[in-house]
Amino acid sequence: MSACMISASTFLQETGAAGVWVTAAGIVFSAVLIGALILYRRRYRAALQERRNTAELIENLHDGIYRSSLDGHQLAANRALVRLNGYENEAEMLASVNDIATEWYVDPDRRAEFRDILNRDGRVEDFVSEVYRHKTRERIWITESARIVCDPKIGKPLYYEGSVREITETIKRRQLEEQIQKLTSQLPGGLFQFRRNPNGSYSVQYLSHGFGRVIGLPEERSILTTAQFVDLIVREDRPAYFRSLTSSRRSLSPWDHEFRVRTPGGESRWLRIVAKPEQDEGAITWHGYLMDISARKKQAMEIEELAYFDPLTRLPNRRMLRDRTAAAIACARKRGRVGALLFIDLDNFKNLNDSQGHHVGDQYLMQVAERLRECTGEYGIVSRMGGDEFVIMLEDLADELPEGSRHALAVADRALSALRDTFVLGPVHHRGSASIGVVTFDGSESGAEELVRRADIAMYEAKSGGRNGISLFDPASLELESQRFRLLNDLRAAISGDQLALHFQPQVDREGHVCGAEALLRWRHPELGNIPPGIFIPLAEHCGLIHEIGDFVLARAIAALARWQRNPATSHIRLAVNISVQSFANATFVPDLTRLVQEYGVDASCLTLEFAENVMARDQERTAARMAELKKLGIRFSLDDFGTGYSSLIHLKKLPFDELKIDGGFVADIETRESDRALVRTILAMATTLGLTAVAEHVEDDKQRIFLHLFGCEIFQGLLYSAAMPEEEFLAFTSARNVPAEAETAYIRRPA
Repeated sequence: MSACMISASTFLQETGAAGVWVTAAGIVFSAVLIGALILYRRRYRAALQERRNTAELIENLHDGIYRSSLDGHQLAANRALVRLNGYENEAEMLASVNDIATEWYVDPDRRAEFRDILNRDGRVEDFVSEVYRHKTRERIWITESARIVCDPKIGKPLYYEGSVREITETIKRRQLEEQIQKLTSQLPGGLFQFRRNPNGSYSVQYLSHGFGRVIGLPEERSILTTAQFVDLIVREDRPAYFRSLTSSRRSLSPWDHEFRVRTPGGESRWLRIVAKPEQDEGAITWHGYLMDISARKKQAMEIEELAYFDPLTRLPNRRMLRDRTAAAIACARKRGRVGALLFIDLDNFKNLNDSQGHHVGDQYLMQVAERLRECTGEYGIVSRMGGDEFVIMLEDLADELPEGSRHALAVADRALSALRDTFVLGPVHHRGSASIGVVTFDGSESGAEELVRRADIAMYEAKSGGRNGISLFDPASLELESQRFRLLNDLRAAISGDQLALHFQPQVDREGHVCGAEALLRWRHPELGNIPPGIFIPLAEHCGLIHEIGDFVLARAIAALARWQRNPATSHIRLAVNISVQSFANATFVPDLTRLVQEYGVDASCLTLEFAENVMARDQERTAARMAELKKLGIRFSLDDFGTGYSSLIHLKKLPFDELKIDGGFVADIETRESDRALVRTILAMATTLGLTAVAEHVEDDKQRIFLHLFGCEIFQGLLYSAAMPEEEFLAFTSARNVPAEAETAYIRRPA
């Protein structure tokens, strides 16, 4: 035992170190193992927690997350995807979805396209499709991203993982924007939104494509800043633009303003901006519309031109003169300064216009306008009242009326001198003149119309004084004008009453027999007695009564002719009636005269219509057509006062005249002036050549008659035979003059 013990002791002694090491190693190993187990458990728990966190995160994402098999079956879905498909929980959804391609996509081909990309690239990002909300079958829009998950060891595809986000509102908004874009692209104007920020700066929120088109921007520059827009506004219009914008901002009232812009291409345009402001937390946003109103503005300006300017001379017309004169009167009253009106009437314009044609008359008027502008300069305005009447308005001439009158008369004298110079009107050289009435004003006048009337009165004073002169308004002339106005009213009453009557001046042939008469109108005023035709006929022409007078004369003349034709002794007597060019130009003249001839049943070959030479300056084709129509009734035509106007053989041959009346002024001087004798001989020879009857008027003595008789005159009229007389006296005169042949010798020998 001792030996054993010795051996054991020896063994222990020999093996003691190794045993300790083994023991220690076992202890360490156990500790490591325990530590590894503890670490593994910790890592496992951490990984498990991370998976739980990830699963919780995925479950609570707003985007839908899914896992699906390769053949299209849904394997897993988070809460967002479940809600997107209209289900309450994942189990319900997974049990309901069988085939994603056919049950989910509105267009199944989109699913095939999605899978092709996924299989080719291993992933798909932001793939937009229209799908059904699976449970409700509502159509929605989504954007989808996915990847293929493969076995990490062998790389075999296991399933798909992906995310889905609903973008229905985005798509609808985009579609709406596209629709709005299409609609606004067809609008003639442009929509906009711009904002005034709380710090006072401005920013553009929205501009439609039409906005850039309106202001002439190229497509690539359809967006611009407020500062760039303002730079396009015409500089003169910017103050008003900002005032209107500021007013809208302060009162939050609708903004409506018109202004001009100059486009980048250099074109000038009128624009109108209409917008409604909306306030939000210290900022203001205007929602509005911009439109191009250039066409409307142009039309408005053209209308204004028609309303306020004479279309021929481009001068202000009567309406604008009235407005400007009213403003000048108010200014004179406020400032204590004197102004003036110059009323200008062109002398003998009617003769020029009728003889040379309207185109020459228009040229003359335009040159007159230019000369008057040059005379006036910057001191006033020139306007055309109409016809051959012009008015110059002068402002700020002086402090006192006498000094103002002096300045106004100086301008009138310059104008008169300018109008006396020769006018070159194509082939026509015309020496003009004018009658000018001047009136001054200091603001105490009752109105513009009264002031123009006074200037008109002064002009008539200048005209009645021999024309080609100047007359300063005299208050005493108002009484004369009042008398003229009363006479006009009396003339209107006379036409409808029994104050007007026809007198008849005999026309005698070469044998001394009465062969005709000229009807002459006479007015016996109940208070003023006989009013000469030289007074009331021009008054009627000036005031538009000449048509009524012409109708009166024709009706009375044809009635008288009908009475004469019922008597064999006077049935051959011709009656001549003066017709104004204005009356003959009236569209109703021919039918009215035809009706009278038929109504009274007269032989129209005994009726002669006398025209002045200005009838040949009118529309000759229309004049000739009307004359030809009346010729069918047998009516004859006479050219009155031949030789005083601008007649030519060419014009005379174009119109169907039957006779010429030699102006009495030539007849009166044939005894003393060789030139008049030569002219009368020429007229008589021309009448014979053209086959026209020659009539001499104002024959007053036997020497004139003999001369006219010798050179072929056929009919004589004048005081040598008789003045115009009432119808009964004329018929008695005719009866005595036209004695039978057997009594003619006794008549001739009878003492005068």
